[in-house]
Amino acid sequence: MNDHEKSLEKLLKMEKAINEMLEMHQQVIELRELENQRQRAMEALQAGEEKYRAVVENIPQKLYLKDKDSYYVFCNGKYAADLKIKPEEISGKTDFDFFPKELAEKYLADDKRIMATGQPENIEDRYVHEGQTFIVHTVKTPIIDAKGEPVGILGIFGDITEQKRNEEEMRKYRVHLEELVSNRTAELQTVNQQWEREISERRRLEDQLQETAGMYRTLLENTGTAMVLIEEDMTISMANGEFEKFSGYSREEVEGKKSLTEFVTHADLERIKESCLASGTIPDAPPGHFEGRLVDKQGNIRDVRIWAAGVSGTQKAVVSLLDITERKQIEESLRLLGEHYQALVENANEAIFVMEEGHLKFGNPKIFEISGYTKEELSSRPFTEFIHPDDRDMFELGQRNQSLEKPFQAQPFRLIHKEGHIQWVENKGSLIHWEGKPAVLSFMTDITVRKHTEEELRSSIESFRVLVNDMEKILVALDREGPEKGK
Repeated sequence: MNDHEKSLEKLLKMEKAINEMLEMHQQVIELRELENQRQRAMEALQAGEEKYRAVVENIPQKLYLKDKDSYYVFCNGKYAADLKIKPEEISGKTDFDFFPKELAEKYLADDKRIMATGQPENIEDRYVHEGQTFIVHTVKTPIIDAKGEPVGILGIFGDITEQKRNEEEMRKYRVHLEELVSNRTAELQTVNQQWEREISERRRLEDQLQETAGMYRTLLENTGTAMVLIEEDMTISMANGEFEKFSGYSREEVEGKKSLTEFVTHADLERIKESCLASGTIPDAPPGHFEGRLVDKQGNIRDVRIWAAGVSGTQKAVVSLLDITERKQIEESLRLLGEHYQALVENANEAIFVMEEGHLKFGNPKIFEISGYTKEELSSRPFTEFIHPDDRDMFELGQRNQSLEKPFQAQPFRLIHKEGHIQWVENKGSLIHWEGKPAVLSFMTDITVRKHTEEELRSSIESFRVLVNDMEKILVALDREGPEKGK
């Protein structure tokens, strides 16, 4: 190949390279344009997602999204709060992770049925939580893709317990009104015939009313507790003799002249109003009761239990007050006694513990100090395992004697410390009942120092005894030696 051909070949290669570079440059421009388009699309999508999330998070209902296999994909904050998780933690979980098996299986069956039919359903479910029955209304809608295939479930639900309760109350009220209308219609049809009888009946009812008022006064006076009848403005319109004794005021000083606000605190007064309102709006509701405080004529503050209920058909209310000052004082004394008892037990120089069927059930800090073990360690095994093997039979015999209610005696034995050394202790026990079962209450003293002292004393006595014996032998030998020298 000559030089001309070589130059031509090089030019062709350069032209090809330039063309490739131009193509690459064009591709770069197109990629940048695509990237700009994608960025704008992402920004639009993000803006749309933020709007969507704002809507989802602010609707009053709970919302979730599942895939076609009923795995959670997404939920809003209200649903996550019900499940006590964060919204992002729900992805990949199923109903079996949050609900009892029977309920989770029902939810799964609902999902499969709805995705199979492709039709949304309104479902009402009842469930019991912490002793209360709740009703939930759920709208489950299948999510259909472009091919018409179900790819998931959208669920929106809310608590309609209060709505159902109101509907039931309205139904009962409607039935009641219908009965009233029916009865009134029947009465109107016979009103002309009953006119004369109404006059005599009215007189009889007036007499009966007076008799009833007297009966109520008698009942009020004989209830055994302080009671007052109050008006809408809290004025006391009637008070019984017990209230006179309780408050220190005479009936003449109270009735129509004093308000209940002069005897109870503002907080207790509000609770009385709430109780009266509840008894007036809830049929057959028992009187509300709570503990409060009352100020008598001398300014003494008394602890009381207060019952309050509205009088049906009026703006009046009956308030009953029971003096529980003495009971409160006893409760406070018991509380202080409990604190003193705990202080004595916790700070006792003796180990105090309770054993039931050979296992520790209670112990003060001293038992753990003497043994070196924690409460969990001492409770996890039979107590005899912490006793020296040579002393276990003696200890168990002492426990059996106590279980037969024999007089207990001090019982020394060796306790194996957690670190391996021996602790000498002296135990006294008595039979008690602990949480309804027979048990032994033990008082254990650390006598290790005393035992060591006794052992040292015993060794000293033994040494002294040996010395005395040796001296006796020497004296005897001297006595024998003396006469021989005399001869």
